[in-house]
Amino acid sequence: MDSNLYQLNEAYFFVLLITTALAILLVRYTVTLRRYLKEFTMVSKKVSNKEFHTRLNTYVKGELGELSKNFNYMIQIMDSTIEEVEYKHLQLTSIVKSISHGILAIDIKGKILLINDIAKEMLKSDTEINLEGLNFKNVVKDKNILEVFQKYVGSTQNEVIELNLKNNIVYRIKIDPVYLQDSKHAIIGSIINIEDITEIVKLENMRRDFVANVSHELKTPLTSITGFVETLKINDDIDKNTRNHFLDIIEKESNRLKGLIEDILLLSSIENGQDLSYEDVKLFDVFKEVYEITEYIASSKNITVDHDFEDQDVHILGFRDNVKQIFLNLVDNGIKYTPENGRIEVRQHYDRKNQNIVIEFKDNGIGIPKESLDRIFERFYRVDKARSRDIGGTGLGLAITKHMVKSLGGNITVESILGIGSNFIVTIPMETK
Repeated sequence: MDSNLYQLNEAYFFVLLITTALAILLVRYTVTLRRYLKEFTMVSKKVSNKEFHTRLNTYVKGELGELSKNFNYMIQIMDSTIEEVEYKHLQLTSIVKSISHGILAIDIKGKILLINDIAKEMLKSDTEINLEGLNFKNVVKDKNILEVFQKYVGSTQNEVIELNLKNNIVYRIKIDPVYLQDSKHAIIGSIINIEDITEIVKLENMRRDFVANVSHELKTPLTSITGFVETLKINDDIDKNTRNHFLDIIEKESNRLKGLIEDILLLSSIENGQDLSYEDVKLFDVFKEVYEITEYIASSKNITVDHDFEDQDVHILGFRDNVKQIFLNLVDNGIKYTPENGRIEVRQHYDRKNQNIVIEFKDNGIGIPKESLDRIFERFYRVDKARSRDIGGTGLGLAITKHMVKSLGGNITVESILGIGSNFIVTIPMETK
């Protein structure tokens, strides 16, 4: 009996010992698990806050240890992947910002995915506001541009549209579809390229006008010369006075043709950047030379050419022949378009605020209409075509003058009142090349 009781007590003790051991292990495991879960929660919160440098401690073993290692590896992969994506996004943004055209990426629903500052300026949007994520309908204010976007965004075709806007601004808008990767049918948006081609269109129009004007200006004297030569050839009985009159006209038209060709070649050489040897040029000496050249023509119309130089010793660094041509063109122009008994004044002074030398060529001639002031320096532009041809103008003098002034780093403007007179103002930097 005692033996059975002893064995039973021994069994109870053994069970109690095992139970206690299991309880201790279970408590330790629970504490470890709670501590692990607490750490896991803390690390996962940091990861969700983009703190990818954080890691789980890997002191635990077994399945929890394996989970810790896998989780840490996943954080590392996420960190490197996000870093790579951010770097590529930075590269893409830098590239887009450096493009001189307006660039937009728009998804199929019209949401702006990417836009550079040039595009914002072209769309008259605030460059400081982030437009990404907004619908283009709420961003594009110009009605014409908005109509183009609405019509072609999401199109499967490449579209190129030239748009004439206010103030003679011309945009070329190119819209290309964006396809889902490895698909030629699933459109996910559009890439829009906006280019300001106002100057290109203007230059193209000027080129066309120049070709048309040159053709006309060359054809007119050539037709006249050809006509009188044919008349002289087929009429042997023309009297001497008539023949001489015809020859005078041929000579006059030939000289006009020669002058026109010389002016075209001169203008071309200036625009192409002729290789010049710059020298020290004294402006007052150049004026005196021009005065002597034009004195006879001025006196024949009883026109007085006066001067008022603030500094007769003022020098600039430039090509002397070009400087002389500027003075000659503007003084001669004043004489041509000033009636008899008129007055021309060449005045030099300083604009010390802007560090410029200013030369004014003022006359009390026929003046220039207000609507012609913006075009007076265009090639072949004439306010009065018939009068210009009668006095021997080629229509290139002021265009040549403008380019010569620009070659000195300067600028030329005109102020004029019809019937009162004109004032051509040349400004040249004190430090010229």
